[in-house]
Amino acid sequence: MNPMVPVTFEDTNVEVLARIVKATSEKFDCTMEIDFKDGNRKTEFIGDDALKAFIAEEVEDMFRRGKKQEKK
Repeated sequence: MNPMVPVTFEDTNVEVLARIVKATSEKFDCTMEIDFKDGNRKTEFIGDDALKAFIAEEVEDMFRRGKKQEKK
């Protein structure tokens, strides 16, 4: 009998980023469907494709602001 318990490691960074993008998308009256269950890695943007660039820019700005605050 093997006393080892099988452990599955999942990279949750992608899911966290997808949820940040989803929250930002909602500010632009868009949304994202996210399915990270059972090993799936599915995201689907729902909204005006022309707004994707603005959403991406806002998410990038969030991380830039965080880096500037770390340097202080």
